[in-house]
Amino acid sequence: MKRRDHILLVSLDLFNREGETNLTAVDIANELEISPGNLYYHFKGKEELVTELYEQFEAGIETLLQDSRSADASLEEHWLYLYVMLEHIFNYRFFFRNTTDLLHKYGGIDKRFGKLVEKQYQWIHQLLDSLLEEGLLADRTMIASRIDQLADNIMLIFTHWFQFQNLRKKSLDQHQFIQGAILQIMALLAPYLGEQQLQFMETCTELSLREKQCQ
Repeated sequence: MKRRDHILLVSLDLFNREGETNLTAVDIANELEISPGNLYYHFKGKEELVTELYEQFEAGIETLLQDSRSADASLEEHWLYLYVMLEHIFNYRFFFRNTTDLLHKYGGIDKRFGKLVEKQYQWIHQLLDSLLEEGLLADRTMIASRIDQLADNIMLIFTHWFQFQNLRKKSLDQHQFIQGAILQIMALLAPYLGEQQLQFMETCTELSLREKQCQ
């Protein structure tokens, strides 16, 4: 692995564990066991590190959004993309620890982050529209007037689930983080699902409960 890539990988791990606010470039250099000058040779300070990590995060989301456009119409395929999206968010979760403060601090990514959130929101909205058109949502008349609200609530989970769990002092591993968010989204959609889709959701919930009991 190139030194620059290794620095990014270690920095991402530190930011995720400790939070961006609690770290300095010297802390990152110490973790890497290199001098601050050596770190500065590759990155001109913490802002450049955060910006490049954001570019990685943004590129990953853009790729997922693009790939999902060719996804199958099955409910399971839609859940898969929700899962992978949440997995990617978890891998860069320090951006969601306190997003407002971070974007204020790093103005260079502020507008880009806002545009990316809007693209994700439109993707969620289109996903709900497709579920409706494909008959995977039972009450077409009732759900049509609530697509906007459902999209808002699902996007809130995408952007604030980590901060919500952090405020509750819950330390979740990747699986727990994703599973909890997916079940919350399922709970939002449950009143509108057809019998077959509702059975799929109930099966997922039962598996989750069994897993918790075995822990």
